[in-house]
Amino acid sequence: MPRHIRSLTLLTAMTFLACVANGTCFADKNQNNPSYSSRCQKIIDSSNYKDATRIAAKKSAMLLISIRAENTTAGDDEVTQQLQKPSVRKLFTESGTPWVFCQLDFDECSNLLIPSTPLEEIRGGSGIFVIDYAHKPMKGHVVSVLPRRDGKYYQFVQHDLSLLARLPAGSLTQRSMIFAVRRHADAPKSTDGSCDKELCEAAAAHSAHQAQLQKQGHHGWGLRSQRLSLHRGPATEVCAESWPDQDLLDSCIDCVSCWRQSPGHWRAVSTEHSAFGYDIQRGKNSIWYATGIFIH
Repeated sequence: MPRHIRSLTLLTAMTFLACVANGTCFADKNQNNPSYSSRCQKIIDSSNYKDATRIAAKKSAMLLISIRAENTTAGDDEVTQQLQKPSVRKLFTESGTPWVFCQLDFDECSNLLIPSTPLEEIRGGSGIFVIDYAHKPMKGHVVSVLPRRDGKYYQFVQHDLSLLARLPAGSLTQRSMIFAVRRHADAPKSTDGSCDKELCEAAAAHSAHQAQLQKQGHHGWGLRSQRLSLHRGPATEVCAESWPDQDLLDSCIDCVSCWRQSPGHWRAVSTEHSAFGYDIQRGKNSIWYATGIFIH
């Protein structure tokens, strides 16, 4: 059994665990409506951070901030060029949510009026982060980070922009875990179904519980499933923990890799489900604890 995984995948019945940690993940009620998802939303480009923020808030849009690599300009920065490609922009316009793109030079990032954590998560260099002004639960919160400086496990590639455009609404930790699953080379299918608000909240709560205990496991699953099974169908839960002292994306990639090493866990992660929820939380021991919950 891999070092991070100490318990087998559980298959039983459960419902929403009534507890929330660090935001919620939810599926837009129109997200699966073909007429809605095919409706194109115009991308608004702005080179001024304050203007881009104001526009995103007014338009209830997602705000993508791209900080260029040091000593590059709009003409030679690869991400800037990628974000101008019609094929990439089409993915964002067809996401069902309006977007504002703001691309900045590296020396401008020190003037951004945002919490320090997102800048830390892009590893002090160039990178991309997304602020959600489109969904009320997350309004004004950073919900995605893609550092361009290589980490232990996560190294940015251009295809990551395509994955970013298709992530469901949710917190930074929830979207980062979903991103890590979808990015895996084996193309696991557990996130092909509906991103379920209740399952995401349950995953957030259990990840926070593991982080508080500083111990990985399916703590209280039996009692939880007995109490909650009346409102949900059969469910699978997977848990994993990262190595200590890693940043968020390195830890998400790490936990997915751990599940890949366990046939039982990978069966759950790689199988398509009708609904799913993911989250990851960090303990005071600097270890991240991941949870995935699926309804069949």
